[in-house]
Amino acid sequence: MAGNSSPNNYVGGVKRMADGEIYKGEEFLYLVETVTETGTELIRPFDQTGGCTSISADEIELDTKDRSGSDYGKVTQTISLEGNITEGDPFPDYIKKAMRNKEFVKIYEVNTRTKEAEYGMYMLTTFDREYTNGDLSTYTLDGTLYGNVCTTTLTEIPDGAPPLEGMDCDGDTGGGVEG
Repeated sequence: MAGNSSPNNYVGGVKRMADGEIYKGEEFLYLVETVTETGTELIRPFDQTGGCTSISADEIELDTKDRSGSDYGKVTQTISLEGNITEGDPFPDYIKKAMRNKEFVKIYEVNTRTKEAEYGMYMLTTFDREYTNGDLSTYTLDGTLYGNVCTTTLTEIPDGAPPLEGMDCDGDTGGGVEG
């Protein structure tokens, strides 16, 4: 039998997904490397609701007596990240300060199934914070890659938003309810 089709295939105590299984959006997230007084720290923005990585290429038109077509011009990669503004999340203040100081930020796109990640230095092009009455306050971050994309495998993924006070099931995160 080709591929990994066994529903009970475990590797190192972790269930391996079947070949051909479709990813869900929540299986990808973005991390940001922050600069602290003692070095750097990889943080996970709390309550991410979406993200997008886009790669686009300019076209160079070729039109001669012998042939016509297109060739690659400049290739650009951008990211977009959105989420809810949450009490205790260092991400919005860090991004706001970095953008005002015209600093590049190292951003990771992480596959949470494999802990494989791509990262690069991004120029922050837009950081919007929206405070609509009767709605959750949100942020949207857009950035453009400066330089190359690198790959790595993380040993751990930083925790996201903590549970609400009094809702940690006596230290256990408990089972969530979908739907």
